[in-house]
Amino acid sequence: MATSKEKLFVSYALLVGIPLLGVVSVLGAGRSLTAPLSVAGSWDLQIDSSFPQPQSCITSLGFHNPTVLDISQSGRYLTLTLNGQPKVELEGTLQGKTVAANLATPFKASCDGAARLSLTAEVDSKAAPRMMSGILKFDGCASCGSVNFQAVRQGLPTAKRSE
Repeated sequence: MATSKEKLFVSYALLVGIPLLGVVSVLGAGRSLTAPLSVAGSWDLQIDSSFPQPQSCITSLGFHNPTVLDISQSGRYLTLTLNGQPKVELEGTLQGKTVAANLATPFKASCDGAARLSLTAEVDSKAAPRMMSGILKFDGCASCGSVNFQAVRQGLPTAKRSE
């Protein structure tokens, strides 16, 4: 028959050893994980001036100078908002350095129909400040077509040091 010290040792090994083994396993499995590139924040978006802009397509969505693209990020999932307008909110993802997003609901365009807006961009993570360039595509409206853009990330706030 087991003594009380042996029972205590077995109980201790089970109550401490198993959770410790679980923590070590989780840390080992997560060792190869890397965080996605950070693109959250405000970006100054410039439409390519060589684009013969159908103004109604651009202005109906709130594109004007300056255009601010606000990006909220949760892991690889993104929410992009133009000039703080809730009607121009794109949902997207980040795969490596590629941002892909779509306007959730169609908008009324000058082409007598509903159009969808999609954004595809490559992020230059080595640029300081960070930059991205890509294409805004107005699907479903031949007169709007697509337009190239560049965006520069606005400066990130720095923590003030107390002296």
